[in-house]
Amino acid sequence: MLSSPYTRALQTALEIVRFNDIPLKVELGLHEWLPDSTGSRTDTDEQAATAYKLYRQHAGKRTIASPLPYETAAEMKTRVLATLNKYAASYDCIACVTHGEVMRQFGNQKDVDYCGVRVIAVD
Repeated sequence: MLSSPYTRALQTALEIVRFNDIPLKVELGLHEWLPDSTGSRTDTDEQAATAYKLYRQHAGKRTIASPLPYETAAEMKTRVLATLNKYAASYDCIACVTHGEVMRQFGNQKDVDYCGVRVIAVD
């Protein structure tokens, strides 16, 4: 079981491993979408909300004129695949607890249910 380092994902992952007696590994690359891909903190919640609005408005892309350096969908997918690919050669199946925006990169569903399950193939 792999988990995002964010508290809400870890809480879910810990309940799963507790009842299934499987090992858990925290992977930093499974974190949620970043409203500021420079690694800096956005100044306000309003900036983060604006970044997400722009992200959604431009279908996960960042325009050259974007006033905020949010993480693009392609950058997010690349980050997550790099994390999963570390395990692909050693395991036939990997369970992963992550976040809705991350899961949206793997399929065509716009909405992801809380604690929803999505099966993906990692090439």
